[in-house]
Amino acid sequence: MKSVRTAIRVFESVAARQPIGLSELSRHLGVPKASVQRALDTLYQAGWLRRDASDPGRWFVSARFAVLADTAPVIVAAREAARPHLWALREETGLPTGLFVLDGSHMAYVAGAGDATDVRAIELTHGPLPVHVSAAGRAILSRLPARTRREVLDRSLRRYTDASLTDPESVLDAVARVERDGYAIVVGEFREDTTTVSAPILDRYGMPVAAVTLFAVEDRVARVVAADAGAQVLACARAISDELAVSAVACLADAGSTLQKVGSAPADHGSERVELHGVARLP
Repeated sequence: MKSVRTAIRVFESVAARQPIGLSELSRHLGVPKASVQRALDTLYQAGWLRRDASDPGRWFVSARFAVLADTAPVIVAAREAARPHLWALREETGLPTGLFVLDGSHMAYVAGAGDATDVRAIELTHGPLPVHVSAAGRAILSRLPARTRREVLDRSLRRYTDASLTDPESVLDAVARVERDGYAIVVGEFREDTTTVSAPILDRYGMPVAAVTLFAVEDRVARVVAADAGAQVLACARAISDELAVSAVACLADAGSTLQKVGSAPADHGSERVELHGVARLP
C-alpha cells in the first residue's frame, strides 16, 4: 500500500507542478529518489505520465487522464462511437487499430480494438508517439489551421530512424498531402519496422477530434501495402465523424426542446432558479 500511496502523491505533484524533474519531486515530497523513480516508471508504463520531449528528465500528465476524467466530452463521445468501428476495421484488415488524440507534441492512445500490446511495447521502448513522425499526428494537423500546424511543429524535431522527417517544412509538406488525400501513411519514421495509416475524426464543425489508426509491425507491414489501407481507414473515420454529427444534432434538438418547455412554463416562479445544461438563469 505504501508504494500505491507514493505513486498517487507523485502523480498529484506532477499534475500540480508540471513539467517537473526527479530531484524536485523528491525534495517536495520528502521521498527518496529511488522510490519516486519507481513511481514515475510505473505511472509512465501505465500511460498516466509522459516525458517532456525537449527535456526527458522532466514529466507531464498525459492526455489519457483528461480523457478518462471526462473533461473533454467530445473526445469521450468519439471514443465511444469509435469502438465498434475500430473492431470492424480490425476484422476487415486483420491488423491492430487504435484511436489517438493530440497531447501537446505527442499523440496519446485512448482506445483500440483488442490487445494493445504492440502500441504499449512501442511506448515503453521509445516513449510516447511524437506528432511529427506519426500518421495520427499528421492526420489531425491536416485539419487544423496553418498557424496551428506551425505552432505544434515549432520545436526541435527528433530523428528516430533514417526515414524520420525532422525539418518542419518537410513535415508541413507531408501534412498538406494528407489534407489532399484524406489520410496519412507513415512508413518507418518512428520505428523502422512499423507502418501506420491514419485518418482524422471530425466534429460537426469540421475540426479534428481524434484519429483512427491502423498499424502494422514487422511481417504484417506487407498487409498494409497489399490492401487499400488508406481508403479503409478514411471510410472508418468518416463513419465515426458522421455518428458524432448525428449525436450532436440530437443533443441540440434536446436542448431546443428543453428551452421551449422552459419558455412556455408559467412565469410565476418568483426568484426560483432554473438549471439548464449546467447554466443557472432566472425565469
